[in-house]
Amino acid sequence: DIWGGRSRAAAQMTSSAYIAHVLDPLISPQYVDQDMAYEKAFAKLADDPPGRRDYLRGFKRCSTYAIDWAGDKLLIATKDNALRLHEPGQSSELRSWPGEWMSMQCDPNSPHVAAAVAWGGKFRVFDTRDSASYVHDVELRKTSTSMKEFLFLCWSPDSKFIAVNNRSDQVYLIDLRQTQSASIRLGASMSMQHEVNQMVWSTEGDALWIATGGSPGKLHVYPTPSLQKDASVSVAAHQYTAISLAADPTGRYIASGGGDTLVTLWDPRHLICTDSFGFATQAVSTLGFNYDGSLLAWGTGGSGSTGGEKNLSIVSANTKNLYWQDTTPAPVQQVRWHPNRNTLAYTLNVAQLPDERERRLSGRDTAVVQLLTIPDS
Repeated sequence: DIWGGRSRAAAQMTSSAYIAHVLDPLISPQYVDQDMAYEKAFAKLADDPPGRRDYLRGFKRCSTYAIDWAGDKLLIATKDNALRLHEPGQSSELRSWPGEWMSMQCDPNSPHVAAAVAWGGKFRVFDTRDSASYVHDVELRKTSTSMKEFLFLCWSPDSKFIAVNNRSDQVYLIDLRQTQSASIRLGASMSMQHEVNQMVWSTEGDALWIATGGSPGKLHVYPTPSLQKDASVSVAAHQYTAISLAADPTGRYIASGGGDTLVTLWDPRHLICTDSFGFATQAVSTLGFNYDGSLLAWGTGGSGSTGGEKNLSIVSANTKNLYWQDTTPAPVQQVRWHPNRNTLAYTLNVAQLPDERERRLSGRDTAVVQLLTIPDS
């Protein structure tokens, strides 16, 4: 049990090591046991990686736009114009939904329900357990000619709204509070002056955080559901372009990753940077907290990234210790934790994966979707 009590954790270490953890001024006493347990778990992972690392079987060599957990299954938006549902451990996909889907995300309160937006303007909310079951299936471009070329979406924590953005850097809120299954309502909208890279809702659902390009890379915080510009706040988060965002499920932090290779942690209430991590060597393209907010993972990828670099990192969100850095066969594009256990799914850049000849010579894995399970301590 990774959450074992103090006496158990102490018994598994020398007394001097345990005392050193307790006296470390950088580690809050309440996290000492957890930190020791994680250190042991990741050491076990390093000693026996084949037993804890896996890949998604039956997923063909195809580029991905997004990945999320639909319960215990993985839903993947691919560049071959389909959403594909897979169950880890099985060798074939369960079902798929054709379309130019650019982004999707599962409902935070009903993980079997997912929302997706397509490049051409289609918006869909559907049950992943049935390939023909749709809650909403709407052509948004019929509502407004500007509602097309979508790139990203994210659910509000209460599942009442979905934020979407398009290539023109316009942000829209879609109101899902209507009870009629075919009815949705457009909420507030706005146009950003800089490139929108990613969005995330605060855990309380009262603010939408937006990472934008430029120098410096800024985080813009807008009140929801109004998106009132006069009430918004902007903070400079990175020297160059803010790329990725993630919200701690406990509400303590918003994490951002930038083109400056830094990961920063923000207090969402006071809008101050509390910590930063400099372990990355390339732009931080994706990041995510685990189910209880104790772990933060990120992946690096960009024009300068290659396979063989330490493109996957995992740190403690509590003690800020670095637990894991992995040399991946190619840059990491997306990371996503399982909703209730410490299993991380991540995708690799297909264009930079080794080809079959290189794979045979080097022995490096070419799987696009990989899985990493943190063992119990």
